[in-house]
Amino acid sequence: MQIGLKTKKGAWVRLGNVSGDPMFPGGYKGYVYIRDAPDAYPKTSQQKKIAEAGRRIREKCKGKTGKDFTTCRTEVLREIFG
Repeated sequence: MQIGLKTKKGAWVRLGNVSGDPMFPGGYKGYVYIRDAPDAYPKTSQQKKIAEAGRRIREKCKGKTGKDFTTCRTEVLREIFG
């Protein structure tokens, strides 16, 4: 069933119903409210820094545990965030 959701917030649809009258007699029992997926938005500079920090920590601190890992992580975060 094709439902154009670009011009509205969502639509009530009955599961398994592929044709028929779009009017819904009575209540909405057996119907599900579906919405269109949210639009993508650009990443903020803070989100980009956090992603970069995660990549660098994974790259530089791999295999380290405990205090060694904590020290390595702190150094990487200082490089990125100052």
